[in-house]
Amino acid sequence: MKEYPNYYSVTPATVRYDKRLKPYERLLFGEITALSNIKGYCYSTNKYFANLYQVTVPTISKWINHLKGLGYLRVEMIKDGKEIKERHLYPIVGPINQKVNTPINQNVKGGINRNVKENNTSINNINTNKLGCYAINFYENNIGMLSPWIREDIEDEVKEWNKINADEAEKIIVEALKNAIGAQARNKWKYAKSILSSWKERNIKSLSDIKADDKRHQREVQTRYSHKNYGRKPVEEQIPDWNMQTPKPQTKQSMADIKELMAKVNQKTAANKD
Repeated sequence: MKEYPNYYSVTPATVRYDKRLKPYERLLFGEITALSNIKGYCYSTNKYFANLYQVTVPTISKWINHLKGLGYLRVEMIKDGKEIKERHLYPIVGPINQKVNTPINQNVKGGINRNVKENNTSINNINTNKLGCYAINFYENNIGMLSPWIREDIEDEVKEWNKINADEAEKIIVEALKNAIGAQARNKWKYAKSILSSWKERNIKSLSDIKADDKRHQREVQTRYSHKNYGRKPVEEQIPDWNMQTPKPQTKQSMADIKELMAKVNQKTAANKD
């Protein structure tokens, strides 16, 4: 298959500054526009792109699905009966300046069109529209910048929880992130993933399950504390023996001894002065 990578690519601002897109996804979009110059669509295979960017074919498939889900690509499968003959990728961009030195033609049949509807196909039809957007925004607003691998990991986790509870998948992930923040974990996402894994093992499938599990855990802690202190006698304060002794009353004899002692002291003091 002949490719035409020497044509100019078009990467609109919406693609360049979309934080949901990885850097290589932006490059891939630009490459697709360059390869769409002749016919108005790109017919390159995932294997071609995988060799171009030195990644795996499933990775390219994931990038294309993400671009498609965010509304930047239209994917059309050309079939011969039940067999897929070719795939056409239509980049969806804003108005293109016809004076730019690029042969992209807006009049080509099936060309770049923002308003065109995407054909339903049996391949590459995973709905990734705003995949992980809520969880990713929470992470960036409350924890910090996302590395590419954490972003991809969050998206994969969203897919897994979508199979369990599509309505609350991202909210469950955010709840795990909140627990990681509250625990002051050093690696917030790693801690959150361990919580998510624990919830899966305990068959927790919703936010209400999480609340019920938290209450159950609190009751267990209180029960353990009560059992630990059950049957203990209150500690009585021990009073030392010296504090229990009753002072003896002074007798007349003892007072005389004191007077005699004081007289001797006075005599010695007077002698020293002389």
